[in-house]
Amino acid sequence: MKKILITLSIAIFSLASIAQEGIDTTEDTGAKNNMTLPKAGDIGVGFDASPFLNYVGNMFNGTTNNRLNLNDNTLYFRYFLTGNSAIRASINLSTYIDILKEYVPDDAAIFLDPNSNKQLVDRRIDNWHSYEMKVGYQLYHNHKNFRGFYGADLGYHFEKYSRVYEYGNQMTEINSSPTTYWHGNTAVRPLEQKAGIQNSISLGAFIGGEYYFMPRVCVGAEFGLAYGMTFEGQGYETQERMVGTLHVEENIARNPGSLNISMQTQFPYSYGNLYLMFHF
Repeated sequence: MKKILITLSIAIFSLASIAQEGIDTTEDTGAKNNMTLPKAGDIGVGFDASPFLNYVGNMFNGTTNNRLNLNDNTLYFRYFLTGNSAIRASINLSTYIDILKEYVPDDAAIFLDPNSNKQLVDRRIDNWHSYEMKVGYQLYHNHKNFRGFYGADLGYHFEKYSRVYEYGNQMTEINSSPTTYWHGNTAVRPLEQKAGIQNSISLGAFIGGEYYFMPRVCVGAEFGLAYGMTFEGQGYETQERMVGTLHVEENIARNPGSLNISMQTQFPYSYGNLYLMFHF
């Protein structure tokens, strides 16, 4: 944290000296003639600044293998209703499909020739989706280029996950326990696993501060208190097995679902540890 604060201070004062001509530092309440602060109708776009500050800090202290780790893909938006009030939103969209392939011995080829080196491919496909959005309202109190703010918001989060298996060795009457990469030789093997869909709602209050070091460009931080409820639905697994000469696929409930209720203070809140906002 000390490294981040030192780097942040260097960046702020360097940029402030460059842009000093265009900054009016007089105290005001919403900026009729102030070119530094946003005004009614302005739109703000922001992101978590921590990865960039860490990267710059590592450049100064000579850290080897310095990398820009963008670990937060949340985008922040706000629309100013007046110079001192705004509607805000944060959006986080995450989705991935991971396909993993592994070789397994070909059971049929080995049955015909025990010395066979023939191989087949097992596949495991992970599919994950997460969507989150918060919408709120905030008010500002100004002192020169520093702005304190407070407000409240509503949030919604949706998440689902599934895993699918595709096997090279087929399950048959002759080979009722085929070789698999992840499960060995098993007479009952999974085909698809579905976690229960999660739906979350939240209500929160937040407070924080921003410093405008260039016209309509600020760095800020916030913390808050959030009350939330998460509803998790039924989870299922589809599996296959041989029953005599009959190949059977069956759905089995694995998770009856759950309800989680929480209330907690949060730092960071919706926005990042230290965030940057640009207004236009």
